Amino acid sequence: MAKLIVREIREGDVEHIAAHLRPADLDEVEAGTGARDALAVLRAGVDASSPCWTIEVSGEPAGVFGASPTDGVGGVWMLGTAALERAPKQLTKLGRTYVRRMAEQYGTLMNFVDARNVKSIHWLTRLGFTVEQSTTPYGVLGLPFHRFGMKK
Repeated sequence: MAKLIVREIREGDVEHIAAHLRPADLDEVEAGTGARDALAVLRAGVDASSPCWTIEVSGEPAGVFGASPTDGVGGVWMLGTAALERAPKQLTKLGRTYVRRMAEQYGTLMNFVDARNVKSIHWLTRLGFTVEQSTTPYGVLGLPFHRFGMKK
């Protein structure tokens, strides 16, 4: 079984993850920003977020996640590589722990998820987020996204 840990971000993590981003995550980046520049989006996310961590799977940087202060709530986010799928149970268990930590800090967590990203929608539900059934046009491309959130 793959070993998953959450740790502080190290030099090179963001570049590695951006170079190996899951296609669904890259599509979501493009829908939100209009560009497929995952590295720029990840750097901006890391810079704007407190807290922010790297997910490592079997020694490889596999995801970055965090929350940024947005209109009085924590704008929670995560982008990752296919390596995350090697440890789904561990990812969900640790994900719940870190979501609780971010909810303690912000009180309310929310964001939008691309309606095409069915795996992420399912995972958000397993973490305890409420994902709205309706969609709204979101991002530069105005594609349908679901709002999701959680209160402490």
